[in-house]
Amino acid sequence: MADRRPSYDTNRTKLKDVIPLSGPFGMYIEPTRNCELKCFYCMHATRGDPSGELAKTGFKMAHMEMDAYKKIVKDIMSFPTTPKRITFSGLGEPLMNPRLCEMIQFLRSAGFKERCDVLTNAVSLTSAQADELVSSGVNRIQISVQGLTGEAYKKVAGVYVDIERYIKAISYLYKRKGECEIFIKIIDSNLEKPSDEALFYEMFEPVCDSIHIEHLVVMEHQMGDLGGKVDRSLNLNREPFVPREVCGIMFYFLQVNVDGDVYPCSTPGLPTAFSLGNVKEKTLSEIWNGHKRNRLLRGNLVNGYRAFPPCRECSSVVCITDPAEYLDDCREEMLMKIPEIVEL
Repeated sequence: MADRRPSYDTNRTKLKDVIPLSGPFGMYIEPTRNCELKCFYCMHATRGDPSGELAKTGFKMAHMEMDAYKKIVKDIMSFPTTPKRITFSGLGEPLMNPRLCEMIQFLRSAGFKERCDVLTNAVSLTSAQADELVSSGVNRIQISVQGLTGEAYKKVAGVYVDIERYIKAISYLYKRKGECEIFIKIIDSNLEKPSDEALFYEMFEPVCDSIHIEHLVVMEHQMGDLGGKVDRSLNLNREPFVPREVCGIMFYFLQVNVDGDVYPCSTPGLPTAFSLGNVKEKTLSEIWNGHKRNRLLRGNLVNGYRAFPPCRECSSVVCITDPAEYLDDCREEMLMKIPEIVEL
């Protein structure tokens, strides 16, 4: 039987004991902005609407350029300590980039030995792609299921999916996964009736190592509370929501999007104005140790994460109510550890 626990590590070092870090513990790299789905909770739901939230961002639908990606990998390997995990994920569907496996292989060939993950909806997964993924060096593949029937997919994601073919493709991946872990999840709001919870496990538990039903939270602030569907009393893992003022994530995380813009967390679709810098102009180390990130961290400690407009409605900071990341009770101590950088 697959492990039904939430997808996070409970054996973690207390963040306050290791701040400041010489480099990120975790990173997201966005291999593409393209997606074949239009899930109701994502800006892609407005794709094609000239006045929709996706159009308002001005984002181009494109794959990450390989030259930029190779620069990112070089920068990653230049940190004093490489990240503990790199995840290929973003606003788009990673499998839509035909060079995804090549990207993972390049990362491994550069000497990266830590954990490498891919977050995918697996709708377009083929046998050949499954074989490529497993041989590329990926450690963990997280599959987000959007419905238990083709009709449910049409309702949630705007696309009809042949569920029988879908499970068959995942089953092929699972049988050939080797040392790679397969994690499958679904959002609770995508289960149409109470009996669907047992049905979800029945359908997908045989083809994965771990499985979980997550709670619907706000990930892209542009989408608001999704028409009142978001229940803020629970976090991502359906645990009681515990308020906090300081975001711990931005102290140990970086995301690089398709355009090379760098952000302090994993939230997809953040506005360009919130970027800490661009890898085409600076190294990741320069961005990590730069004035803009320094001001962000100090502002987070002094005023709380809600002082930043893109963070105000974000649920990422409380998706995992992890005591190891709690900094509210040591803000003055952390400010002393992160002295203000004086611009000359």
